[in-house]
Amino acid sequence: MLKTLIKLQFQKALARYTTNSSNKKKNGKKSSFNSPAVYLALLAFVGVVFAFMFYNMFSMMAPMLATSGFSWLYFLYVMGASFVLSTIGCIFLSLSQLYEAKDNDLLLSLPIPPRSILFCRMLPLYAQNLLFCALVQIPAFAAYATNVAVTASLVVSQIVILLLVPLLSLSVSCILGWLIALATSRTRHKNVVTIVFSLIFFCLYFYLYYQAEDLVKTLAANSIGIGANIKGGAYPLYLTGLGASGDLLPLLGVSAVIIAFFAIVYAVLSHSYIKLATSKKGAKKAVYKEKTLKVSSASRALLRKERMMFTGNATYMLNSGLSALIMVGGTIYAVFQFNMLKALPSDLVDIISVYLPLIISFVIAVGPISAASISMEAKNLWLMQSLPVSPLQVLTQKLKLHFIVNGVVSLVPSVVLSIMLGMSPVSIIFTILIPIIFAVFTGLLGLMFDLKKPKLNWNTAAEAVKQSASVMLSLLLSFLAVCVPLVVYSVLLGYETVIPTEIFLACTAVYFILISLPIWLWIKNKGTKIFANL
Repeated sequence: MLKTLIKLQFQKALARYTTNSSNKKKNGKKSSFNSPAVYLALLAFVGVVFAFMFYNMFSMMAPMLATSGFSWLYFLYVMGASFVLSTIGCIFLSLSQLYEAKDNDLLLSLPIPPRSILFCRMLPLYAQNLLFCALVQIPAFAAYATNVAVTASLVVSQIVILLLVPLLSLSVSCILGWLIALATSRTRHKNVVTIVFSLIFFCLYFYLYYQAEDLVKTLAANSIGIGANIKGGAYPLYLTGLGASGDLLPLLGVSAVIIAFFAIVYAVLSHSYIKLATSKKGAKKAVYKEKTLKVSSASRALLRKERMMFTGNATYMLNSGLSALIMVGGTIYAVFQFNMLKALPSDLVDIISVYLPLIISFVIAVGPISAASISMEAKNLWLMQSLPVSPLQVLTQKLKLHFIVNGVVSLVPSVVLSIMLGMSPVSIIFTILIPIIFAVFTGLLGLMFDLKKPKLNWNTAAEAVKQSASVMLSLLLSFLAVCVPLVVYSVLLGYETVIPTEIFLACTAVYFILISLPIWLWIKNKGTKIFANL
């Protein structure tokens, strides 16, 4: 039984990255894009990019630390980086897989010990953490090996550390995931709490990402002082660094501590797993109050339903609504940089005036709400199909929600930044129009792909929002659509071809309209029929 459970959990974990729908073949053929090899190739490409980034980062500190007797501090830095990356990447996955999985009740009703269910759910999380840590530790080891000779004990210690750090991050992620689950279970506004925690970790991640180069330089320049402080005030960390750098006796002690810590976490969670996975405590029950029934049109009711589905799922709202957060946050940041913008030369302002609406459009592409709007219906899709409304009405309201979140919010950066740059009135109008038109294009594009490749059999919302083919294709083609005018304008600048800003922006607006029309016609004619038969 345990072997079967483990196999099923790994199949589900792999399916999150290699499948996009119910895997039904259409017309007896299966699209080549549905092949797991395509998804794995894309993931491998992303992994290579991250590995190369970490190699460059650690190459800045490896020469000095490796040759000055601070190898232990270098590998302590590496362990810290891999621990942070894997922990941040696993917290919310542990929350959804351990405590909020849709099949918890089913598994707990079977004659299977809770500790076995917990163990089977933890294994895929450990495998994911292992991949995250490998993306950091293997490039860091390669950067170290290019500067000093590598001993057999160092290789052994690095293999052991590569297996131990994911175990430590898994333990911490399970604790943090439990704290988030506890916090959300005690409030009626569960999504608000989840989004707040998500934004905190999201901001922390990007802060570390953008400060990585400066942080690496600071750590490398002050390593002697940092090493002395660690020896004096945090001796266990010093022993950890020695173990990671090839000293096998401290490595044995570090291994024992990490394994013991995981064993304690696992034992505590196993003992209370039924209570953790099934508790619905703390939230104050809603009290019914008699109110006058408000009557609205079918379109308004459908839009309200779409809004409730969007705001009622933290994963959906945070991932697909990320563009709105970036646009508002970026505008606020730009306001504080107003003095720098005033100092820009007029020629540079003209160039920025062309790039501004395209940059805003690029941000809009990050929020493909419509690309998951049909997939999010899941098993309740039949309700929408059985309502006395046309398929076009349903699809139009899904498109409208996408436009409200992306197109309407785009007015904030478009208006504020164009005025700050002192653009001409015509340029300001086009700067406002281009993101709005592009928001319609991305909404239509996402809706089209979600009609063709819906993912209706998901276990967690993350599978429909982040790992479906419709979202991936929508993101990819949206970015490509923005890149066309960007590349054209850059080429014109390279050949010193002068073109008025207003004319280029007008051409860009027409371009986005032209590529939107065929998609709208497809949705209106063929897409409605597909929706009715899903």
